[in-house]
Amino acid sequence: MRDLRPGKNQFVEEIRKMRRKSLFLAVCLSVLAVSVSGQVRAQSFEWKVEADGFFDNGEYENIAPSLSKTMYGFRFSPQVGVAYKDFSLFAGTHLITSFGSPEYLDKAYFTGYFQYRNRHHLFRFGAFPRQELLSDYTNFFIRDTFAYFRPNMTGLFYRLSGKDNFLSFWLDWTGAQSPLTREAFFVGLSGEQRYKWFFAQVVGYYYHYANTKPRSGDGVVHDNGLGQIGLGMDFSRKVRRLYAARLSAHFMLGYECKRDGGVTPSRMPLGLVLDLHVQYWRFGTRTLYYYGQERFTVPTDNYSLTYWGNPLLASKSYLQSKWYVVLFRNDFVNAEAAAVFHLQGNKPGSQYMVRLQVSLDGGIYGKKEGEERGSRYRFNFIGADKQERAMDDFKRKRKKQEQDS
Repeated sequence: MRDLRPGKNQFVEEIRKMRRKSLFLAVCLSVLAVSVSGQVRAQSFEWKVEADGFFDNGEYENIAPSLSKTMYGFRFSPQVGVAYKDFSLFAGTHLITSFGSPEYLDKAYFTGYFQYRNRHHLFRFGAFPRQELLSDYTNFFIRDTFAYFRPNMTGLFYRLSGKDNFLSFWLDWTGAQSPLTREAFFVGLSGEQRYKWFFAQVVGYYYHYANTKPRSGDGVVHDNGLGQIGLGMDFSRKVRRLYAARLSAHFMLGYECKRDGGVTPSRMPLGLVLDLHVQYWRFGTRTLYYYGQERFTVPTDNYSLTYWGNPLLASKSYLQSKWYVVLFRNDFVNAEAAAVFHLQGNKPGSQYMVRLQVSLDGGIYGKKEGEERGSRYRFNFIGADKQERAMDDFKRKRKKQEQDS
């Protein structure tokens, strides 16, 4: 007869927990042992550590008081992995805390992914940081809140890069269907083709926001998409210390649908986006201007999860002008302070931001070029621009040596 006494069941459960922990430790030690004793020159044990502190105060009382808020917090993101030639596996986490929160830790996200990377290809599959991958998407597409508090992509990402072009495709699964969570995912595409000082660019995504199981909320599926295609000129780095000088014009097309049997009409808003980015030495400005039809207006029971774009685009005209100063920028640390001015129609708003990002990575028991590894940890406030030019010269020389050999 089965013994149902609580004491014995608790003892068995504790044994099972110890076995699971032992198995996990054994796997970790096995991976480390292979890295240390493999003696394969192309194999290495890799690690990455990133820290991101942010302060973002938005004041939109004249536009929409509900949007006014302060985001102030810290994210710590360690990763470890094993690399073999162009292939690698990484596992880690994002630990996020908001200052002033009663919780010791507000959110923890698992990071684990496979990566293939070489000169022309980058492929990732799993749960991986989105920050370094979607830099061509402005906050017209993905607003700042998600950049701070939803740091991972969960799906896949592929980028094909050439000398004067690139093309990216990605899938981001943001919601696994459950009684409390709607099924939701993104499919995105972006690319750029350059010719001398000119370039053509396309950026866009489609977002599917389905139902819970069983159904809840408004009980219907929402679909929306946002894309833009345009032309521009880029004079960045054509003059000493002119790190950015880029002007472009884009047509922006949207798609907003609520599948409620035709009760709510679908919309396809069209507009024009002008984008100007200039940075000389440590001072810069990035100004975006939208003029066209109102966006994100199809009703929903959860606005923030149905639309991931900037809610201030729900207007016929919107100006966003960011003025910033770079305090530090090199391979180790990136610090920036900015003031952002908003104008929705004739209604003004403001935003003040400070961000500090620290990034470390390296190889343990793996072969690294001494010059390359040493340069990663140079830290120079006044001479950061000289450091960047020195790194570019070093990479060009190494590339020429490889071609000659």
